Amino acid sequence: MRYTGAISDADILINLASINKLDILELIFKEIIIPQYIYDFEIKKNAGRYYALINEVLYKNGSIFKILDRKNDACLNILAREIIEDKKKVIGPGESECAGYAHALRIPIIISDNYTEFKWLDEFITLTHKDILALGVYFGDITKHEAEDIFNNINCKLIYPTKDSFDEQYEKSMKRFEKKGWKEYLGI
Repeated sequence: MRYTGAISDADILINLASINKLDILELIFKEIIIPQYIYDFEIKKNAGRYYALINEVLYKNGSIFKILDRKNDACLNILAREIIEDKKKVIGPGESECAGYAHALRIPIIISDNYTEFKWLDEFITLTHKDILALGVYFGDITKHEAEDIFNNINCKLIYPTKDSFDEQYEKSMKRFEKKGWKEYLGI
């Protein structure tokens, strides 16, 4: 199953680029919107040696990734700005931008590995790379073994890696989808 779209924060793209697996998102989404702020201030600043790889994927022919600047569209900017300003009171500017774009574009999914800020994004479906891998396995887009390899390769690069196995993370994702009431939308 491929979802129409998602709004992306920087961290998930950097984590997937670090193991050359940005293409996994193409299995799950038809389009990924990256707010201009995220690209300019978070990807450029934090991607380091993965910046070139991210750009290569973003700008390849037929890419599902689209960098969008709300300031170039008055309607989008008006719809996004209020949410962004409200969210900035409790979360970082990157996640605030994602929330604003998600609201303005009516795209309910935000992908981010900064799960500590998800509690302020309850009106959206928030997915980490772990959740995306779980969905990929659930829908048969990737094997459990492939997902486990991706999970382990990212996990060993994280500053604070989880001690959970992929199986444990898979179960947590499925329980979270149910608890949050997202199963119907996600097609589970």
